[in-house]
Amino acid sequence: TFTERVAPLKMVATSNTLPQISPSDISTLSNQGYVIVPNFLSQDVVDELRQDILTLRSNSAFKVAKIGQDSTNELNTEIRIAETCFLGRNRMELTSISSAGGANSVRDRDGGLYDIVLDNLCNSLSELSLQDSQTKLDKSLNELLYAYYPQGGFYRRHRDAVPNSASVLRKYSLLLYLNKKDWDPRVDAGQLRLHLDGGGDECPPGVAPNYVDVDPLGGTLVLFKSELIPHEVLNTNSERFALVGWYNRGVTAGDIGSLGEAGGGGGDIVRLGAMVTAMALVTFGVASIIGQ
Repeated sequence: TFTERVAPLKMVATSNTLPQISPSDISTLSNQGYVIVPNFLSQDVVDELRQDILTLRSNSAFKVAKIGQDSTNELNTEIRIAETCFLGRNRMELTSISSAGGANSVRDRDGGLYDIVLDNLCNSLSELSLQDSQTKLDKSLNELLYAYYPQGGFYRRHRDAVPNSASVLRKYSLLLYLNKKDWDPRVDAGQLRLHLDGGGDECPPGVAPNYVDVDPLGGTLVLFKSELIPHEVLNTNSERFALVGWYNRGVTAGDIGSLGEAGGGGGDIVRLGAMVTAMALVTFGVASIIGQ
């Protein structure tokens, strides 16, 4: 269960009035492992972001989404049917699209998407990360992308943080839905299913299914602990729009060592190199090396 906010928040230019999650939301995330925040964004901003997705798609900025980690990343339409567009400040392939607003797009402008998600929300989660695991979030490794699901799209059960891969850096996952105002969960479907059975990519043998379904209503924000909550996107009957992101901790020597051991013998050079590359990432985040 969750509490409805009284009124949606507007996207504005001053940091003090950007949409924020409350201390209660932070507490729920810490204790429950996930939190659902309806009306995090106002519908007019949701509509503007959805139009941004449509414009970027029409300019060939989206690619068919793949699955897997590091060198195993591949296309598998039995597990995932979707398209993605990686986001981030100063990405020339996006700011060069004038029809999407260029450097003054809904993403890049003051008080825009990047200010809200890459800065404001990250700041709110940083203290929680220190409290929960004594690890700092590294803003330079934040990941952000648009996800577009066509009619019939889906993403079967999976984890965001997989041991012995670069994705282990992920601390908190973000989903922000950008669907139309008249989205009807009974007709349009496409729910997010959060699995709470304690398993990984599958429910543990002998354990009864235990999950929470979240309707992807425009403006709804979902945050969860990346290593804790397997999840999936149920089949959607309509075009489905979302923002997806991950807040990552910094790379440690232990991370590099675990990748080397996982490779066996001398280690998997590709995966080890990917983790080392993660240390130097400034704009594009871990997603640029693992293809998630």
